[in-house]
Amino acid sequence: MKKAIAIIVLGLLLVVNETTSTGAQEFDFKTAKEFEQYAISHGYPYTARAQSRSWVNANGLGVKGRPASGASRYSQQDANGMALSSCGTISDDCFISHMNGQLTQEARKILDEAKAEKKKPIKGPDDGKVVAAASGTGFFVSRSGHIVTNHHVIEGCNAVKVSFKGDEIEAKVLAIDKMNDLAIIKSNIKPNKVYSVSREDAALLEDIIIAGFPLGKKVSSSIKTSKGSITALAGYGDNYSEFQTDAALNSGNSGGPILNQKGNVVGVAVANFGKKEGVESFNFGIKSSTLITFAKANKVTFESPNYRDLSNKDLGNLITEATVYLECWMTIAKIKQIIAQEENRKAFFSEYE
Repeated sequence: MKKAIAIIVLGLLLVVNETTSTGAQEFDFKTAKEFEQYAISHGYPYTARAQSRSWVNANGLGVKGRPASGASRYSQQDANGMALSSCGTISDDCFISHMNGQLTQEARKILDEAKAEKKKPIKGPDDGKVVAAASGTGFFVSRSGHIVTNHHVIEGCNAVKVSFKGDEIEAKVLAIDKMNDLAIIKSNIKPNKVYSVSREDAALLEDIIIAGFPLGKKVSSSIKTSKGSITALAGYGDNYSEFQTDAALNSGNSGGPILNQKGNVVGVAVANFGKKEGVESFNFGIKSSTLITFAKANKVTFESPNYRDLSNKDLGNLITEATVYLECWMTIAKIKQIIAQEENRKAFFSEYE
């Protein structure tokens, strides 16, 4: 008699789980998809898959052991009940994660909460300590020590320090333009050479030089240059305050000068902005006209542009004297907070990434 009842129960309800007190058969389905395919092929229109919240992680739902599953010919409620009942033998904290092959709203909510929790920075004893966190490039535009760079280079910094002739000198942030990613900072340095800024934007196919400190000082503390040309007169998302160039740009180049053979700045480098993985020769510069408008609004004036080409030697001297390495100093807590953000453009040092 008992055997006959067991056969009838199995005919009505398919329970996929570790062996339970009901005597249900044990199946080895490691994914919801496998279970759904099996249930559908055996004529079960309603399916449910349950699991414990303790199994949820930020990479996906589940997978400690086999989540409990149920299938029914009669109703979704029956399938849910069988799955939750079986799940209860493992944990009292179960929920339906999949229903007829689809992730449930509750499961999505729990997964989103798990992802958000994972992104929260872990507090440590050194969180209040201020350290050198990230690097960038800047360039002198006045004899009184005004320096142009990107806004994202100095954003969130407790202090911005300029490396100049072996010294680290703290600079003050004078003006920022978040929209165009520009900033002007001021130091007490009196440079021998400064960059002039072109009154005309660079033309398509015009040859340019980029100077800066790509990858910070990992490669060397010496300034580095790359050559290329203007390949488009609009930047990322058809932004006409920028241009596109095929000259090499790397993390740490941000804020550096893009200049022509006359030594005039025609743009400010924005390293890797908008670049997708695997895409080469796809870099941007902020146009000189955008920089001039920003500077004028903040009562900063530039020297008159040069009208003759410079020799490579003179150009090299200008680049060496007027381009500077910048360091962003911030608390370890702030470093963790920024790194946890989805979009982060800072060139953090490797020990914090």
